[in-house]
Formats: sequence, structure tokens, C-alpha cells
Amino acid sequence: MNQTPEFLIEDEQHDSIRRLAHVFHLERRDFLKLLGGGVLVGISASSPAQESGGAHRQNSDDNIPDALAAWIHIAEDGAITVNTGKVEIGQNIRTSLAQQVAEELRVPISAIQLVMADTALTPFDAGTFGSRTTPIMGHQLRSAAATARELLIEMAGQRWHADAATLSAADGKITNTKTQRSISYGELTKGQQLAKAIAADPAVTPAKDWKIAGESVAKVDGRAFITGRHRYTSDLTCPGMLYGKVLRPSAFHATLISLDCSAAEKIPDIQLVHDGDFVAVAAPDEYTATRALNALRAQWKITPQPSESELYNYLRKNPEPAVKGVRRRDRQVSGSIEQGLASADKTLAQTYTVAYIAHVPLEPRAALAEWNGNDSAYATNWRKHYAFRLNACASSCQIPAQHTVANTWVTPRLKLPAWPKLPVNR
Repeated sequence: MNQTPEFLIEDEQHDSIRRLAHVFHLERRDFLKLLGGGVLVGISASSPAQESGGAHRQNSDDNIPDALAAWIHIAEDGAITVNTGKVEIGQNIRTSLAQQVAEELRVPISAIQLVMADTALTPFDAGTFGSRTTPIMGHQLRSAAATARELLIEMAGQRWHADAATLSAADGKITNTKTQRSISYGELTKGQQLAKAIAADPAVTPAKDWKIAGESVAKVDGRAFITGRHRYTSDLTCPGMLYGKVLRPSAFHATLISLDCSAAEKIPDIQLVHDGDFVAVAAPDEYTATRALNALRAQWKITPQPSESELYNYLRKNPEPAVKGVRRRDRQVSGSIEQGLASADKTLAQTYTVAYIAHVPLEPRAALAEWNGNDSAYATNWRKHYAFRLNACASSCQIPAQHTVANTWVTPRLKLPAWPKLPVNR
């Protein structure tokens, strides 16, 4: 009997968490009025945590076909670009993943540029959670880079009619150790596609021979973070964009009873969005949007909320409902507590609790959005950009996923086009 892999169970549990959801019921003309106009190495994905290709697979399983995916590109000038759906959220994986690729390609870490979490460019990824980037994504990128290295050696051997055993890769070049003749990666690839499925057991470098991976190196783009030059989603601006702010209730799952917008509507250039329990304002600048938001007068129906001292018992008495087809992992049972206590010479009993801890971003939660009448693009600081693309965009805004691009904005290297009238939700 086939059993669901552990990582899939974790994915399903993560996605089954009940969240505050909203669907906007907007006609196409209303939506336009509101937002305005405005060398490839193939590797078969070995885990549903990151599937091949830019399209989302609705039903992931462990029988991933040997499809080729765009992981590594070597340009004619030798520039190496690595694509991954993982998100840099402060855990420094931009550095550690670049180290692993640089190790296998025999190039300095400065030669590697990672494109991360862009649904238009990177393979599908379930999300950055569960401490799986290093053991899973790191392994995939190492395997891809090792495959690329061996393929480059093979290409050089064919070009020179030389035995591959006499060729070595170093500093972005393939060198014939007998003749000392060398050729750069870019000269070999000429920027063209290198299509080859990864071997089941690629010749990755043993850890004992590592010179870059596993070593302490300077954080990639570290200076930009220290000096404040790094741009977060909330720092992005585009000509003519609108700033949006959402009216938040003071408690979870509150429902709107009444709303007085009269004072806010007197502020020039304000656009009010009111759809059911969702209320927001948009304005040409953040200050005006803040003024309008503060001018709203809302009355909410609030259900009782547990206090900090009550939270532990509340969570124990109100577990998340079971989800069909998803095995719960809120407890792990091995052996018998009753038998262990009965056979013990001495027993001690005590209850320990810790504070409730939830993931939160250190930066302001923000999103940048464009709608041009047919397609939409989003820059966010979320760690599940494919889920954002499907749920927040395709479901809430009723925009087909194939017409939506989501990007997790964490790097100053990416550049936005000159998008007109983009609302930002801060």
C-alpha cells in the first residue's frame, strides 16, 4: 500500500490551516476603474517541494516524471544565473545556495546570481518553510551544477577531441591538463541551452573536498542590508501608483455592522473600496491614504477572544478541525506512557508551557500589484508565492492563474518595469 510521503503531509497540513479569506466581486470594468491601466541545464524534479516548469501542478505526488526544468543558465559572457522557487526571508539561503552551486561549477561565489521566487521564471515551489531548503533544494541545485560541470567537460572534450579524464573545471573554464589549453564556460555554451536530464547519482563533490560550500563567507548583498540600500517591497515605487491601506478590525473573524465613510470621502483623490467585511482606501500618496483610513468610522461585531493567559487552554480545547485525507501530526506516539509509568520505581509529574510563537516578517507587510486589463503582476514579501498567485490572486480577485505573475521581492537586483498606477497595500 502506497503511503503519503512525510513532506507531502506537511504541505497538506500547512495549506489546510483556516485563514481569513475574501473574494472580491468586481466586474471587469470596475476592476479596471479601481486599479487603472497600466545555457539551460535540465534537471528532473526529485520532490514535490519544487516541481519542474513554471506551471502549477494541482496534484503533487512522489511520482515526478523526468521532466527538464530551468535551473541554471550560463550566458555567452559566462554569467551564471540560478533559478529557485525558494524565498530569502533572512535565513541567508541566497548565500548558502550560491555556495553549493559555486562549489560544483568551480567558480567563485560572486559569479553566481540567484533568481528567487518569481512565478514567471522559477520552477513551482510549495513554499519556504519546514527547514527544507538546505537538505532538499540545496541537494537539487548541487546535482544540477554537478551535471552542468560534467556536461561542460564533455563539450570541451568533443571540441578538442580530447579524453574527458584529461580535462578539469576551475575558475569558470575547462582546461586540458596536458596541453594547458583552456576555454571559458561562456565560449562553450555561447548562451545556448544545455539540455540534459540529471543523473540519478551525479558526481557531486564530497564534503571533505569542499572549498566554498560549508565555509564561512560574506553574506551575499550583505553591504546593501547594512547600509540601508536594500529595497523591500514597501520601498518600491512606480510612476502614478496608488497607495492602499486596509481597515483592520480589532479581533479575528470580526464582521462589519456599519461603516461611516462621509469624512473620508471629503478628502480629495481618495478611492474607497467596500466589499462585504472588507474595507480599504487608495490614494496617490501614503500620507493621504493614512488620513482617509483614520477618517473611517466602523462598528464591528466581535466574538470573544482568548487572553494571553487563556490561550494555552483555548488552543487545547479548540484544535483545528480534521481535514479529509490529511493525517494529523499534532502528536507522535511511540510505546505506552501508561506501561512506562506503571513500571517506574519513581514518577514525577509537572506541566510546562511556552509562549505562543508565530512567524512574522521583520519588514512591513506589503504588496505591489499591476492590472493591465488582461494580466496581473504582484511583488510581495510572502514565502509561498505560488500559493499567493493561486489563492490571493486567482481566487480572491478572480483572475486566472495563467494571467498572474507573483514575485517575492527581497533583492535589489530585480527591476520592475515602468508600471502605471500600481496600488500598494501596506
